[in-house]
Amino acid sequence: MAEQPQGGAPADTVALVAHPRASRSIRRMRARAGLLGLVLVTLLSLRAGVPAFDAVLRGLVGGIAAQFVAWGAGVMVWRQLVLGEIIAYRDAQLEARSDATERVAAAAAGRN
Repeated sequence: MAEQPQGGAPADTVALVAHPRASRSIRRMRARAGLLGLVLVTLLSLRAGVPAFDAVLRGLVGGIAAQFVAWGAGVMVWRQLVLGEIIAYRDAQLEARSDATERVAAAAAGRN
C-alpha cells in the first residue's frame, strides 16, 4: 500500500490542490461561474415576472449549481493539463539522460 503524504493523496499521485496554478484557476473559475449564475438566473426570473424574493432565491440556487459545474469542469481540464506537464517533464528528462549517455560513450570512444 502506498504511503500517505500530508495531503492525503497516495505517494504516486499528483494532487491538484498542491499545484499552484491549478488551484488558483479552479477557485477563480468557480467564483466567476457562481456570480454569473446568480446574476443571470435572477435577471431571467425577474423578467419572467417572478416575485423578487423568489427570483433571488432561484438566483442563489443557480449560482450554487453553476459553481459546482465549473468546479467539475475545472478539475477535468486541469487533470489533463497536469498530466501533460508530467509527460513533457518525463520526456525532457529522458532526452537529457540519453544525451548524457551519448556524450559519455563518445568520450569513452575518443579515449580508445
